[in-house]
Amino acid sequence: MRPESISLSQKRRRRSLARGRLTLFMGLFGVAFILLTFGYIAWEQRNRLIQRNEDDLRNAAFFLADHTARLLEVTDLTLKQAAALMQGQSWDQIETSKPLWQQLHAIQAALPFIEDVWLNDPSGRLRLTSEQFPTPSSNVSGRDAFSAQAAGDQGLFIGEPILGRVTKTPTFMISRRLQNGSAEFGGIAAVTVSLSYFYDYWSKIRLPKGSRVALLRASDATVIAQYPPPPDGLSFAPIDKSAFDTALGSASQAGLYPFISMGQERAGAYRQVGAMPLYLNVSMPEDAYWTPWFVQTRLYGAFALIALFALLALTALASEQFHEQAADAALLERQVALRTSELRTETAALEILNRTGSVLAAELGLDRIIESVVDAGIELTEAQFGAFFCGASQGGKEHYGKFEPAGLRDTFAALNIRDIGAPAFQEGKAILLDNIAIEQGHDGTPFTLDATSDTPVIRSILAVPVVLRTGETHGILVFGHERAGMFNRRSERLLAGLTAQAAIALENSRLYRNAQSEIEERKQAQTQQSLLIRELHHRVKNTLATVQAVVGATARSAVSIDDFYQAFVGRIISLANTHSLLTEAVWQTASLREILEKELRPYNDTRGERIVLNGPAVDLPSEAAVPIGMAIHELTTNAAKYGALSIPGGKVAISWEAEPAEDGTRLKLVWEERAGPAVSAPTRQGFGSRLLHRVLATQLNAKVDTDFHPTGLRVAIDAVLKQARFPEMGV
Repeated sequence: MRPESISLSQKRRRRSLARGRLTLFMGLFGVAFILLTFGYIAWEQRNRLIQRNEDDLRNAAFFLADHTARLLEVTDLTLKQAAALMQGQSWDQIETSKPLWQQLHAIQAALPFIEDVWLNDPSGRLRLTSEQFPTPSSNVSGRDAFSAQAAGDQGLFIGEPILGRVTKTPTFMISRRLQNGSAEFGGIAAVTVSLSYFYDYWSKIRLPKGSRVALLRASDATVIAQYPPPPDGLSFAPIDKSAFDTALGSASQAGLYPFISMGQERAGAYRQVGAMPLYLNVSMPEDAYWTPWFVQTRLYGAFALIALFALLALTALASEQFHEQAADAALLERQVALRTSELRTETAALEILNRTGSVLAAELGLDRIIESVVDAGIELTEAQFGAFFCGASQGGKEHYGKFEPAGLRDTFAALNIRDIGAPAFQEGKAILLDNIAIEQGHDGTPFTLDATSDTPVIRSILAVPVVLRTGETHGILVFGHERAGMFNRRSERLLAGLTAQAAIALENSRLYRNAQSEIEERKQAQTQQSLLIRELHHRVKNTLATVQAVVGATARSAVSIDDFYQAFVGRIISLANTHSLLTEAVWQTASLREILEKELRPYNDTRGERIVLNGPAVDLPSEAAVPIGMAIHELTTNAAKYGALSIPGGKVAISWEAEPAEDGTRLKLVWEERAGPAVSAPTRQGFGSRLLHRVLATQLNAKVDTDFHPTGLRVAIDAVLKQARFPEMGV
């Protein structure tokens, strides 16, 4: 062996030894990296679980506090409504009033969380309850919800949880102070809320194991409700008041704080319920993260151990394989060099086909499909130009062409493509011509002549048909080049795949256009029919229900057949006017001003000063237009019979304003009568009063204030108009 060969062998051995040492060092580094990564992931996972638990507590406290606030708002409105219903009546009248009891019973039935509605006089004696009539004997003077209101007006007061004396179920009382005419304590209006309602709702919140939800008062940390509930329903786990007060000192509305309850360290999130001195507390054990963290860490540890053993094995195996790799490297390099050129060529062709296939799969436009196919064919065959010719059924004319250089277009235009491509047009065969300057057509004449000094000559031609699945030749693709023998069987094979894709895309384009046209026609017909049927059903059902209610109410308040006829006809005409306005808007909305003008126009004077309308444009949805229109009719009829419109000098002013609300538009409308006969409160409640105070309150949740002032009637309506829910007509 020559010295040069020995020296080269030694160098290779030294390089192999250096590579082995480097491999060992990298293996040890990998082991350390895996261990450090495992520790870091475990620590980060612990912090992430703790943060997730804290976020869950905050989110749960927020949503539960918001739900409780909404519930208390509805309760407050219920108590105010009960106080308004009993206004002007003595306790003896209240106790014997079955209509008032029916109203309270309807309120209770409409609100699932309310167990009972109570009206208690200043001594605590129960005068009326929604649960039973006549009212049973009971006294709540010992309840904190009564004693607190007796000491002073507490607004909406939440009492301590109690066990019902009759139902034996855990409840708590919510009360509001009643005042007599001299602003002295006049008793309370109260509701009892079942704790089971809260437990049913709270149980749907997904929280970690060991979590606890509590509703408590801020003043004394008294727990009103707690989930999970205790066995007896009232023995709630205590709240660490000192820790809670400390947390409130730093953040009064919401926050997160640690505390100890029943010897267990817990993390809790609190949230104030609206603006009331109530808080929603959601807590869990401090170590609630431990179990999921241990499970995840054990899983990560198993993966880390497997990776560690695999790395050690790979390190040892790699060290042994270095010697074999050195011997194989030279052979591989030669083989790679031989195949690289071929692979690059085939890869480029496949990329072009794949790219074109993706474009064709997403493209349905005929012109864009043909342009994409011609461009891809030029790129695949390295042709100087490409063109697409329509099938024989369409005259074989050129549809699209791309030429580089542009001078080839004139030369190409001189060729008789229908003659050259006859086999492709007629038999669906590919045509490969290496030099059309010397080759002849089927009749023995040359396809083209020799080139001149200033005119290029096209020699190589490749034409392939685009055959649809029906067997019809949709057209042919023609590619050319100035150089002879430019195309081969590989070019023909690549174009065969391209034309197969093109045939599918062209057929899909045709099917898509036909399908889209048919689908659009059917969709328009179905949409129009569905909307018309739904509109008709909705309109007929609402109209019949309204007419039925008007007939019943008019019959109850009429004193004679003539009185019934006059009142009923007037109300039906009012209903028809409102429906006419709704119909003009395709049963969507009706203008408030137009409703008022139609009702009051017959009573206005020639100068238009007797009736004054003042307010912005307001469109009433169909759900609100009918009850409000009938209410306006009743006010107008009452004014014409007994009020300001019954004498020549009387006047009526209607003003309204609208402002955005959370779920629609808040409408505040005021009806005022002036210069009419002296006004006094009616001795009985007629249809108009029931419409104002019951129908508007029930259908629109409206607040109606009626003031029978001697100088003239004043009625204020406050309602939220929700957005119209009936679909718009259109196709």
